[in-house]
Amino acid sequence: MNRALFAGLSGTIAFQNRLDVVANNLANANTVGYKEGQVTFLDALYQTLRGGRAGSDLGLGGLNPMQIGSGVSLGSIQVRQTQGSLERTGQPLDSAIEGAGMFVVSDGVGTFYTRDGALVLDNTNTLVGATSGYRVQGWMATEGQVDSTGPASDLVFQMGQLSPPQPTENATVMGNLDAEAADATEIQTTISVYDSLGEMHQITVTLTKTDTNEWEAEATFGADSASTTLTFDANGALTGTESVTLDMTLTNGATSPLSVTVALGQITQLAQTSSVAISAQDGRPAAALVSVQVSENGLIDGKFSDGRTLSLAQLALASFPNPGGLRRTGGNLYEEAPASGPAAIGPAGSAGRGRIVAGALEMSNVDLTKAFVDMITTQRGFQASTRVISAADELLEDVIRLIRS
Repeated sequence: MNRALFAGLSGTIAFQNRLDVVANNLANANTVGYKEGQVTFLDALYQTLRGGRAGSDLGLGGLNPMQIGSGVSLGSIQVRQTQGSLERTGQPLDSAIEGAGMFVVSDGVGTFYTRDGALVLDNTNTLVGATSGYRVQGWMATEGQVDSTGPASDLVFQMGQLSPPQPTENATVMGNLDAEAADATEIQTTISVYDSLGEMHQITVTLTKTDTNEWEAEATFGADSASTTLTFDANGALTGTESVTLDMTLTNGATSPLSVTVALGQITQLAQTSSVAISAQDGRPAAALVSVQVSENGLIDGKFSDGRTLSLAQLALASFPNPGGLRRTGGNLYEEAPASGPAAIGPAGSAGRGRIVAGALEMSNVDLTKAFVDMITTQRGFQASTRVISAADELLEDVIRLIRS
């Protein structure tokens, strides 16, 4: 009877623990990136009343052992690492992981991991988790290129700070020159170029027909000029020289001369109206970083005041041999534990890591229907265990009455 009492007690304790886990799952049904817990039970210690025996040559048959269990114990509380649904938020820094992996964050002392991709910039323009304030880890880009082979670090963006200008070195003019134009016909276009101070200047390109299938191309800036002869074949394609280089004398304190090469190889001479224009050029003025946003695969793009978009950084993801072995610390955070194995940190889409979906968040993977069914079965199991305790108590009471009589 004592055994029945303690078996019932173990059942109530086990089902109470399971109810706590189910309640926590229901409470976090709308928590971003939450992974539900799942409880398993183990039968407890057994008392052997009679050992079993095998059949013998003496004609005796075998007997199975006789054992009585002492109840139930909590086997494990596992974290189900199944994919939660993705919800579009439209926020430029929100990120969701589709597949395996976790974001890497740091409090300056330790490293933590999370599926919560609600990210914001703090007062120092450092990328942090919106709920924890921990600094998100990744790799900063150099001239738009990310090197993810080194260790991940904090992502800090210089919002509003001017980036240095880039002097113009090359420009391309394309178009057509009318093959039937009269000699001395002139066609002009202008090119906007930038010096080392970011100031814009205008180069004038003049194309003058000098002979059949020949045009003179002259680039001028103030008193500076450079010219070349363009020769076309019978099919209207340019042969020979395809560019002209102009050395511009500047007096505004910028690096002088500014050497600009104008490519002319995309000009044709066909029996159509003459029309030429600038098609491409490098160089840019000084520009300030206006905003940042996460793009696909975890790249963080910056938009500048001159309209440019440039890759500034990349988010880091961590994968584990056993993600279910991570230790929960609260606040949607996990930390590495012996059972999880070491973190393997790298960019999204590599080494089995999932992809990052920009402008979305991963919702909880709690199935409300299943959670309510678990709650009902847990409640019934708890009630059954209490009935066992009541039945054992009644038997003990009957025994006590026998003694009294």
